[in-house]
Amino acid sequence: MSRYPRSRTRFRVVGATVAILTVLVASTVLGVSFVMGDEREGATQHREVTQSPSPPTATHTGEPRTAAEQPGIRNGELDADIARLRALPATATGSPLPRIDGDATQQPDLYAAEFTRRLLTQNYGKSRQAWLSWVQSESARTEEPLVVGLVPPELRDRWAVFSVSDVTDSAAPIPTAEEWARLSQQSGRTTVLVQRVSEPMAWTNAVEAGRITDPGITARIVSAEVTLTTEIDGRTRRDVNSVELGLEFEGPPTRDAWGFVGAVTYTAIPLGSS
Repeated sequence: MSRYPRSRTRFRVVGATVAILTVLVASTVLGVSFVMGDEREGATQHREVTQSPSPPTATHTGEPRTAAEQPGIRNGELDADIARLRALPATATGSPLPRIDGDATQQPDLYAAEFTRRLLTQNYGKSRQAWLSWVQSESARTEEPLVVGLVPPELRDRWAVFSVSDVTDSAAPIPTAEEWARLSQQSGRTTVLVQRVSEPMAWTNAVEAGRITDPGITARIVSAEVTLTTEIDGRTRRDVNSVELGLEFEGPPTRDAWGFVGAVTYTAIPLGSS
């Protein structure tokens, strides 16, 4: 059975909801981020910043709000997220997986595409810890209030790994240790084709309005096709999935190269099996 749900979006939401054909102001419990959302068949509307055969057009805009301005915030949800983050062991940066280097570290679209490709290209016969350590090695810190304003400062160095592995609210890009072990028994592995990288219109609007003060922080939505190959009862099975990630990065001028801050959204939609 494929590890991918039929349609699932990774929002740890506090008072913000996904509205069809509207800008989604996605507020995580521990931080606030902005993406353009459309729940119809998992689609996302956004402004294109890279080439694509049929670029969608953004027709709605919205004004991001701080976590304190979001309706319906419950302290219990916030406390639960912080407790899970605090319980996450610190992840070492030593990983057999190579760091991203070269031109990809100097341009946010290239970095977003390469980060997504490497994150989702998983060999379940190898250690899950290798992927977590790789994420930690690529992590970058931001103090932007609209991104990590509710994350305790002493826990912000764990945010990157937490954002790609916590499965309390939904599926995550890196599966649980139990799921990883199951796929290992099936000789599981994935291949990834990155199809598009774009900047959310709501994020652009927030920057232009001066709501975001960190000059090095940015956001991208990355769409990819991910094929999971497994061996079950001597037969090879391939599950093809359309995956979309909403990601945040920190780079120039505050850092010499781009690094990963956190994953805000994760959607996987099965396209077929063979």
